[in-house]
Amino acid sequence: MVDIDAVRDWLGRLPGGSPGRYAEDWDAFQQRDRPVLTLFGSYDTGKSSLLRRLLVDSGRDVPDWLTISARHETFDVNDVDFGTYTVRDTPGFEVGASGVREQNNSRVMAAVALTDVGIAVLTPQLATAERDVLRSLLTRGWPAGTMWFVISRFDEAGENPEYDLAAYRDLGDRKVGELRNLLGLDDQVPVFVVSQDPFQTAGPVTDLDRGTWDEFRDWDGMQELTGALEAVSPSALPGWRHAAGQRYWSAVLGNTLSDLRGQLADYAQQATVAAHGVGRREQWERQLANLDRAARAGLEGLVDEVLRRSWDSGSAADELQRTVGEWFTRHESHLDRLRQSIRKGKERDRALPTWSGFASLVGTLRSGENTAPAADGPGQLSQHTSTIGSMLLGVLKTMTEDLGDTAGRKTTAVKMAEKVKPYVGTVEAALPLTVYLTALVDQHLANRTRLNQDRAAAEMRHQVVAECTRLVRDTWQPFVDDVHDEIVAQTKDEVDLDASLRQLVRHLHEAIVEGESLSR
Repeated sequence: MVDIDAVRDWLGRLPGGSPGRYAEDWDAFQQRDRPVLTLFGSYDTGKSSLLRRLLVDSGRDVPDWLTISARHETFDVNDVDFGTYTVRDTPGFEVGASGVREQNNSRVMAAVALTDVGIAVLTPQLATAERDVLRSLLTRGWPAGTMWFVISRFDEAGENPEYDLAAYRDLGDRKVGELRNLLGLDDQVPVFVVSQDPFQTAGPVTDLDRGTWDEFRDWDGMQELTGALEAVSPSALPGWRHAAGQRYWSAVLGNTLSDLRGQLADYAQQATVAAHGVGRREQWERQLANLDRAARAGLEGLVDEVLRRSWDSGSAADELQRTVGEWFTRHESHLDRLRQSIRKGKERDRALPTWSGFASLVGTLRSGENTAPAADGPGQLSQHTSTIGSMLLGVLKTMTEDLGDTAGRKTTAVKMAEKVKPYVGTVEAALPLTVYLTALVDQHLANRTRLNQDRAAAEMRHQVVAECTRLVRDTWQPFVDDVHDEIVAQTKDEVDLDASLRQLVRHLHEAIVEGESLSR
């Protein structure tokens, strides 16, 4: 048994809140003051013609929504009140269906979950594809006498009762035995054999009177079924409704746990992709920092050495231009190799099977499409649980900063770098700097001629070294920033989602553990 209050509380504390209308649907069902009997089965088993016969025999009008056809035409769940009970008609379900028919299957299973008595309607060929569905339903805790089976349209079974009634009845007995063996039914499970519209006497017509089938009543089996229906008493309702509550909330718990496990698997995979992206950024940033540190490490000593060596020769500017150009060429080639490594690494990441799911998640979050379609009727168990994914997207979007599209944007560092491009050969990139340095060196050399050489030489060279080093570093920095901007852009989505995904995965795991404890 499940603790219904605990399940309801657990649902309300799921990430994003309780999915669907479980409580509302159950409360509405629980307020019904008469037993609900639900007809269900594959399409074209005769559910609609059976309900028409019950309505006409009881003197009630046939509603417009009730159609009699061999085609799959019933797509809604509808109720008809009889004296002391309600009969619910459901769409035909189809095992392995998809699209609209899969939605019909969901409606049927939801209606069977919210019922006091289930009435499975079968053809004389008995259950085949739906056998596993019926066996599963039988394990859900039905009190004795609350799961019925009707073998309908038995006039089509192969024996004509008007020619050989004994053979017809013998065939019916054999079919009942086969059904009990097929599904493991004990003698407490009612099984009825009926011919609700013998020989298609009424066909698709709905404007009928009770006399339509008078000549068949001795053998069509409807008297036994009608008698069982009329014996349904509201006095049994408390026990039946308690059992219905256990079935319903157990199904809610099981379906929700199943959906949460699927969501956890998906989000855990996305979290792995995000964590990998975070690792990629850290790895590439370390490599860039090492390259930058190595480039800067010997720069001051390099400038000082050039100026000291060429200070008195008058070729300091030319030597400095050549040396700085070589320095740029060497270290910018290291940046280019790192840039290529980043792009190739990202290409490999995007080729992995896990990337498409992550990219889809990012696209969904960026578009803001995280609202679930509204359920189109009460009791839609699987439709309720399908909203969990949409709710989790909403939670994730709330936890995650704006995932704006960075395409087309240029950072300040990139724009600064463009001022000293093209740098296919970084000697050219360094030229604006070295022209300026030439003027700076010439100025200091001119000043030196007006000063005492012994007293000013060391000081001037120190100033020139410091100024030249600062200008080289200022020119170099945009190139480093440009590579760093690419690292950030290539890993932005993963880094932005990493913390939120880890938190969501943790919440899902905790919710599943708690839900599993409620199902024990």
